Amino acid sequence: MSVKTVNGGYVIDFTLNHERFRETIPAPHNKTAAKRIEEQEAIYKMAISLNDKAIASRFPNSKIMQKAFDNGCNYTIHDYSNIWFKQKQLNWSHTTIRGYTQKYNSYIKPNWGNLILNEFKASMFDEWASECLLSGKSINETRNVLSQIFKRAYFDGVIESNPVERIERYKQEAHEPKPFNSEEITLILGELPAPHKQFFQFALYTGLRTGELLGLRWEDIELNKQAAHIRVNITSGKEKAPKTKGSIRTIELHDLAYDALQTLKKTKFFDSHRVFIDPRTMKEYKYADGLRKYIWKPTLEKLKIPYRYPYQCRHTYASMMLSAGKNPMWVAKQMGHADWGMIRKIYGRWLN
Repeated sequence: MSVKTVNGGYVIDFTLNHERFRETIPAPHNKTAAKRIEEQEAIYKMAISLNDKAIASRFPNSKIMQKAFDNGCNYTIHDYSNIWFKQKQLNWSHTTIRGYTQKYNSYIKPNWGNLILNEFKASMFDEWASECLLSGKSINETRNVLSQIFKRAYFDGVIESNPVERIERYKQEAHEPKPFNSEEITLILGELPAPHKQFFQFALYTGLRTGELLGLRWEDIELNKQAAHIRVNITSGKEKAPKTKGSIRTIELHDLAYDALQTLKKTKFFDSHRVFIDPRTMKEYKYADGLRKYIWKPTLEKLKIPYRYPYQCRHTYASMMLSAGKNPMWVAKQMGHADWGMIRKIYGRWLN
């Protein structure tokens, strides 16, 4: 067993059970680096002698570990999901972490988590997909998580190919928007008390996403210019920047959206920070589910209006603007889309 100095780094070299293991590690030539490499060598030897994958997983890029552990393929899908998640999670938003975790724990882990990476076959996924009752969208999202786990293992040289690439994407059904008509809007806004009336009036006449509505601050509003700057988003109780560059935007306020703000400023529900606050607690909203369950849904039931999620307020705004002859590019900018492709795809029947 030895550690040798070479140009640009060190070579770990040892023999265990009549097999030689050798690896070059780039590092500066100093005492600190030399000590670290010696300690790494000792850990390698221990992992191999004990056949301990938990130790080996700390060095997924190590050629020695790949060679020692069944030619680099002694990991289960669950083993490598932990490696992938640990390496990548710092680049993900809170909602991405939540979505990936849900798909993995609900579908991937119980079905294939215990399989060795190279035991998984594309047909296993297709068989599962044919029997499950999930939508095409959910199946594709599960496929995406599984593919990323295998892609990480492939890039680390642990497996020779990514089997998920052999799985075709499943057809996703497009659901056409179901906007509210003018009569329904009048009934809804007539039934809602302040400040819920102003919240949904603003939603219907700006098309903002739910998280954008919750995150809106008075400092983002320029009433004299009848404009709002969309800069923050509330998702799962946390404030963060909007997901895409196109979502960071300045919108023109419709007259009825402007009126909602002017009215709100004159009520006892005015807060100097957030535009919309919970009237029960007089604090900012962290989640919108309470609004949907206890305000929106009972109102539609009382008015006998067919139920649609509050997100249809966004679709209502887009359809109203397009029906009024607004330029699709202007509508796309108002909605936070990078171009008008999504407008054409989703709201095609409202285009002149």
